[in-house]
Amino acid sequence: MSELVRLFTAVRLPGSEADKLENFLSGLKSLAKIKWVRREQFHITLKFIGEIESFRLEGVKAALENIKTFDSFNIELDYIGAFPNLNAPRILWLSGDRGASELAKIARLVNDVLYDEAEIERDDKKFKAHLTLARLKDSYLPEELVRRLGDVPKLSWSCGELVLMKSVLTPKGPIYTQIM
Repeated sequence: MSELVRLFTAVRLPGSEADKLENFLSGLKSLAKIKWVRREQFHITLKFIGEIESFRLEGVKAALENIKTFDSFNIELDYIGAFPNLNAPRILWLSGDRGASELAKIARLVNDVLYDEAEIERDDKKFKAHLTLARLKDSYLPEELVRRLGDVPKLSWSCGELVLMKSVLTPKGPIYTQIM
């Protein structure tokens, strides 16, 4: 039996924008007992591949090789939302309108290429470009935290590349490693 690897494709935040977000989140951490995402985990997922046999990894890399770089476009993240919603949040996220349609197109392309060339199951869920900020066990957000979330800094950068990430789940949270 082959070892399993857990994978996803993503767009990463450049260092300067990650610094801005990390500084903003550090000011919120004392306001609620929430599992905040660590700086090294900042990304926008294009496709969660899930667990596959390790011998299939080279096929996934080969499928992504011709689409990993693309014409650059601007992304801007400037508002906070939640899944399923802000009244009963389980996941807090950061999103924006600028670059959202381009990200959705790339996510569809990744989905199609991985299905056609690496036999990875299609993801039929509607794509929502977002960067996860926190995961909540209790879906309550203190008023002060909600108020401060409205002051999120605008993050903007030029994007022209996607990455393939390996995710290892641990009791302290996932560990992500870029493998392509």
